[in-house]
Amino acid sequence: MRFQWRLILDPPMAGKDNMEKDLELMEEVATGECPPILRLYRWFPPAVSLGYFQDENEVVNMQACADAGVDVVRRPTGGRAVLHNHELTYSIIVPEVHPFINNGGVMDAYRAISRGIVTAFNLLNILASVTPEEKGQGGFAPGSCFDTPSAYEVQVDWKKVVGSAQLRRDGIVLQHGAIMFKLPADLYNKVLKKDYRLAEGKKQVELGEKAAGLHDLGYEISYDRMTRALVKGFSMVIPAVFTSARDIIK
Repeated sequence: MRFQWRLILDPPMAGKDNMEKDLELMEEVATGECPPILRLYRWFPPAVSLGYFQDENEVVNMQACADAGVDVVRRPTGGRAVLHNHELTYSIIVPEVHPFINNGGVMDAYRAISRGIVTAFNLLNILASVTPEEKGQGGFAPGSCFDTPSAYEVQVDWKKVVGSAQLRRDGIVLQHGAIMFKLPADLYNKVLKKDYRLAEGKKQVELGEKAAGLHDLGYEISYDRMTRALVKGFSMVIPAVFTSARDIIK
């Protein structure tokens, strides 16, 4: 059996518009106006997205963001800050009871969605793995998503390349995540504050020790090729027939 899903391929948009659209689509799925959704999009200008519960004064250097032309936006999802620059972002919006996520909880959804991403990476000959259900200890910044892999997130060459966050509301799961093509480490250092609250003697972990973009690791993949692979990968693991997919799937 193959499930009907909706595919949305958006051009780069401002961070506020991207987050508002994810929430609007979540409402559409909740009301039954449309089937589950896979949305793929990018950001322009670059933006820092804060997790819903983060304190921007603790996490972000607002003046540095303004100087660098980086927007600051709050996500509806939890988790920690992400600098959206050289990346492709995915958004999955699906009822909690859908068989794709095994009618399960938060970790079941993370695991299922990561399986789709890993399948896409394998189609591109990128050897990827999924982290186990154990959270490491970060130390790059008080709010940086990419300082350490979380449970069921995707790594390549032992570096975190995908950072994801999730929201559940009215029986609907919204999970979105950044697939990094290039790690903007210097810009991260400028716009996010260092964690000066580390215990005395504890080593400050640099972001590049834990994370990388696909291009940084030698995989010269275009956004177009990754888009095609993600649609194909998710169509295999859900399994799904995507509306609007025929023009990009060969």
